[in-house]
Amino acid sequence: MTPRARRSGPDASHLRDRLDALDAVLGLAEAGPGRLPDDVATRAREVQARADARLRHGSSRTVVALAGATGSGKSTLFNSLVGAEVATVGVRRPTTARPQAAVFDAAGGVGEEVAALLDWLDVDRRHVVARDAVDDLDGLVLLDLPDHDSTEAHHRAEVDRLAEAIDVFVWVVDPQKYADAALHQRYLRRYATHAAVTLVVLNQVDLVAADQRRALVQDVERLLADDGLTGVRVLTTSAIHDEGTAELRREVAARVAEQRAAVARLDADLDWTADQLAAHVGDVEPPPLGARAGRDLVDAFARAAGADAVADAVAAAHRRRAGRAMGWPVTRWLGGLRPDPLRRLGLERPAPSEGTTTIGRTSRPGPSAVSIAAAHSAARDVSAAASTGLPEPWRQRVEAVVTARRDDVADALDQAVASTRLPSERPRWWALVGALQWLLAGAMAVGVVWLVALGVVAWLRLPEVPTPEVGAIPWPTLLAVGGAVAGLLVSVVARAVAGVGARRRGAVARRRLSSSTAAVARELVLDPLGAELEALAELRRRVLALRR
Repeated sequence: MTPRARRSGPDASHLRDRLDALDAVLGLAEAGPGRLPDDVATRAREVQARADARLRHGSSRTVVALAGATGSGKSTLFNSLVGAEVATVGVRRPTTARPQAAVFDAAGGVGEEVAALLDWLDVDRRHVVARDAVDDLDGLVLLDLPDHDSTEAHHRAEVDRLAEAIDVFVWVVDPQKYADAALHQRYLRRYATHAAVTLVVLNQVDLVAADQRRALVQDVERLLADDGLTGVRVLTTSAIHDEGTAELRREVAARVAEQRAAVARLDADLDWTADQLAAHVGDVEPPPLGARAGRDLVDAFARAAGADAVADAVAAAHRRRAGRAMGWPVTRWLGGLRPDPLRRLGLERPAPSEGTTTIGRTSRPGPSAVSIAAAHSAARDVSAAASTGLPEPWRQRVEAVVTARRDDVADALDQAVASTRLPSERPRWWALVGALQWLLAGAMAVGVVWLVALGVVAWLRLPEVPTPEVGAIPWPTLLAVGGAVAGLLVSVVARAVAGVGARRRGAVARRRLSSSTAAVARELVLDPLGAELEALAELRRRVLALRR
């Protein structure tokens, strides 16, 4: 990854702000498994922990490590900087088995602060440089590391461990192995963001003709640039001839005097961490879930809940009850032979009162496998549309959030239908029409009885009973026929009016059921999805802020 331009002069305050930003990133990542790969989040948390630990030890001491391959002469350079034969130099390789430290302290001892720092670094071999040799290196803690290409695995492990914690890298190479793939692939490329705290020393230049040294340095610089380490200074030395060591000492002294190397190193660690995080958050901002999103999902949930069937049952129940209340009394009893559609579905009951948490179940058949499959398919479509362009792990995370409660859909829809207040109140005018129907039925009954009585009198040849008339129509006939015809007409008109009301109530029921099933869609799918998209967007914003 190509490094960005370095910020100039990071300070402890800015570093702390970046660490807080990293903590926010990791908090968002840990709140939702899958938002970041586990290994990336773990490495970022390790960087944060190391940074916190290093800052607790202060920045008045600068830890500089000499690292190199077997035979590169780093231990000789170490002794040259220390001014004493501290590190063992010999023919047998590898020579350095454990890291050792040289403490440059004008007070002439290892104080509690330095001791705590070395304890944290787990370096127990410690040498205090004589006061007269400290000079301009006061505050330096110089480490001689084992060979990074050692045949001993624990030697390489020590280099890897300390490379994570030291403030300044000084990579010591020689003319024979400066292009060694292990050095470049395992370390230099890995720490490409750490150019500001990296030095490269080309040692043993006494083995190279003077007119070839410049070309050799240029080749080293080319390889460093290929590794992503641009602007790294390359020094040439010959430790056994004490050539170039004074310049190396001045370079190290300048880093020590600034007392900013620790902060610069940790800042570079955060650059590297931010790059790793950015590689996983992608280039697309997770979009907010719009108001129109999930419309097909809501429709699919309504179909799965049988909203249309329940609405039709509401309309049918209204027509049936209207017939029972306002139908012709002679035949209205026939309507009672048909079961009430709402009672048959277990929906003829009041909605749960406020504060009630227990919701009953309906008696209707559960959603069919086809309708549930359609609802799940609509949820996946919402997931796919919302995660278009997002990194694959995030797309999987979004789908996992959307499908997390898929097994609850059927039961939640049944509860939603059971808790929906369906329009089932009887209009007051029904009672008036019902009373009118009974009045007409009574008139018809009186007329029929009167006619029957007149017929019996005539059949028995009894004296004729006077019969009042309205015009040319006898009252008994008018009451019997008029009551029946009027009752039937009222029944037809009432049925037509009730049909309009039934359609209206069916539409109201459909809207209420759609609202209830939409609430299920929001609870089980849309709200968790919206929250996840917002969290992912916030995570990406914080990662991008961490990179700046």
